[in-house]
Amino acid sequence: MASSEELTYAFLEAHPSDAARVLERLAPAAAAALLQSAPLRLASPVLRQMLPLAGARCLERLDDADAAGLMSGAGAQAGVGLLRYLGAERRAKLLAQLPTTLNVAYELLLGYPEGTVGAWMDPRALVLPADMTSGEALDRVRRADETLVADPYVIDRNQRLLGYIELADLLRASDATPLTRLLRPSPHRLPAQALLDGLREHPGWRESSTLPVVERDERLVGALTNAALQRALSLAQETPAPSGAEDTLAGIAGAYWFGVSTLIQEIVGLLPVEHREGES
Repeated sequence: MASSEELTYAFLEAHPSDAARVLERLAPAAAAALLQSAPLRLASPVLRQMLPLAGARCLERLDDADAAGLMSGAGAQAGVGLLRYLGAERRAKLLAQLPTTLNVAYELLLGYPEGTVGAWMDPRALVLPADMTSGEALDRVRRADETLVADPYVIDRNQRLLGYIELADLLRASDATPLTRLLRPSPHRLPAQALLDGLREHPGWRESSTLPVVERDERLVGALTNAALQRALSLAQETPAPSGAEDTLAGIAGAYWFGVSTLIQEIVGLLPVEHREGES
């Protein structure tokens, strides 16, 4: 009779997409332990299929060598998604272990100019996949170790923000209720590239002290608290204003960053695509 370990590895190899869905429902520490114990050739395809946010939570619990190995094995497209959800210090350590060409590309894709929403957002907001049931979601909330837990956000398989769930609704719902039936819209979304300076009077703050942050195509990348916004604006006031020449250089640098980052995105998109399970 096959051991439980052999059966687990056989499942990872035969059904990486299904295995990813299972790991997304586990506590990050448990999912990380499984990815670490499995052979890299089995674990990397599973990590590639996981939602980037869930995968990043696993990488946070692994040492640099194991995390970098898994991330490299997952491929370029998945690797960029994972790095977006790691803290700056850990991200730098992992980037240092990657080939120079990938390191440069990732840095350009991941960098947000100072004074933008992306530079001050918290990437550790609790996020739930839309295909969960209420029972699964509530179990995930109870075991959450994310920074921002209240009223978790809901995303689709493409990481697009669908809305949020009120915890009170989750507690009242039956375990079998689809999460989508409890979904509430999130009308106030902050672009990651938006400047903080224009957000002090944003209407969303009248409804919530935390607003979701999205990238292009409405992909959720984190959340910005009003407290973080106030701190950022306060620090900006304490910093001497740049001279006219510095303003010009800053504008050129900003335009350069956006132009090159778009180019790198196109280059990464031309790399061999890692086919998801079931795709031809």
